[in-house]
Amino acid sequence: MDIGTVIRLSISLALEIWLIVLLAQRRTHQSFPIFVIFAVAEAVAIAARLLLSTHYRAYFYVYWCTEAILLPLSLAALHQVFHWMFEGFYRLWWFRLFYYGTIMAVLAIAVRNAIVSPPVHAHPAISLILDVNIAVNFVRIGIVAIFVVFDRLLLVEFRRYAYGIVVGFGISSGASLFGYLLFSGFGTKVESFTRYSAAVGYILGLAIWIAAFIRPEPEDKEWQPPMSPDQMLEEVQGYLRALGISKRKL
Repeated sequence: MDIGTVIRLSISLALEIWLIVLLAQRRTHQSFPIFVIFAVAEAVAIAARLLLSTHYRAYFYVYWCTEAILLPLSLAALHQVFHWMFEGFYRLWWFRLFYYGTIMAVLAIAVRNAIVSPPVHAHPAISLILDVNIAVNFVRIGIVAIFVVFDRLLLVEFRRYAYGIVVGFGISSGASLFGYLLFSGFGTKVESFTRYSAAVGYILGLAIWIAAFIRPEPEDKEWQPPMSPDQMLEEVQGYLRALGISKRKL
């Protein structure tokens, strides 16, 4: 394995450990426990990859096996932040149908593509993980986009921790998606670029997470959502009534 891989893994592990220390100091487990679990699992995965960085075959399998574990964890962590910020929307049946239905549809399409149109020169198991990876990155970017839209629409009060987690996932997901789309189309010829693209995006995401947690929130805002579910639901219903959609249809 080239020295560049060892350097980026070492940087990622150092930043990950720093992030975990900050998460512990800020008691992040109180509101975002899945994100804490994700950060710890990511640190363990990076450490395992670093230890095996000189053994290509073992590194290859460890890389993809840990990706299979981290993918659902990352999606669950981002979803938890989104739910914490916009809990009021989950009281609307049509939003739940749209939100969860879209996630399931995208993942189902990914599985179908892995079976019908596998990536070039990829093992069937890697093909499935790769397509699910692409789908999860699309879903994460979609959740980030909805987060931004709802934030603008409702003018919710800023929360550094939640916003930092979301922005970090948005950047890392975008970089990973770009690399994995190339890998899906060109196979192992761009495997190194795929890993570097995902690694650079993740390091940038780590930097944003560290910046978000390096300073504490004000005590009156630290673990309180910017708007109660009832207030948020009332705001949403107001917008819908303005659009001519009656409350009865909700």
